[in-house]
Amino acid sequence: PNAFLTAHHCLIRTARLLRGERVLIHAGAGGVGMAAIQLALDAGAEVFTTAGSEDKRAYLRSMGVQHVLDSRTLDFSKQILEQTAGQGVVVVLNSLAGEFIDASFAVLAQQGRFVEIGKMGLWTPDQVAALGKDIEYTVIDLAPVIDNTPAVIGEQLDRVRDLAILGRITPLPRRVFPFDDAETAFRYMAQARHLGRVVLRLA
Repeated sequence: PNAFLTAHHCLIRTARLLRGERVLIHAGAGGVGMAAIQLALDAGAEVFTTAGSEDKRAYLRSMGVQHVLDSRTLDFSKQILEQTAGQGVVVVLNSLAGEFIDASFAVLAQQGRFVEIGKMGLWTPDQVAALGKDIEYTVIDLAPVIDNTPAVIGEQLDRVRDLAILGRITPLPRRVFPFDDAETAFRYMAQARHLGRVVLRLA
């Protein structure tokens, strides 16, 4: 699905992100991450994000994100708590796995909303409840939403279109490869060197 559709469904529709709330968006230099950052900034949220290289972190700062952290260590958790005087964030948009999930829950405030778009290391409701924070935990799979409630998807696409027309969100950066060079494109993507999207051009 479109990165802005995914981001809108996660942050605006599911997490109900409000002006002034703090949100942690992991993998901010990826397609969904960049789209989510734009939507969160447009909503007036205070954005914390992670990325795996200094070049990527510099790009995210150029987008207007004040709190840009390293996604290759767990230090982001301690840093967020330090920067928020121990209050943490209200919303997490997660795509990381393993110990990064634990560290992300650690910075989520009481009654926070945790939106998961990753496929590995999903938590059970019992695991979330055991934290004692009354957290709203949602695992997002857009495929059945598209199939079963197309009107919901259409409504969100209309909203994303309107934001684009108004100039409140802008197209994501992309690296384009000829279709015949798909192997190079996938190798490039696997190395996590790209910003935004990797595109294969048919003609």
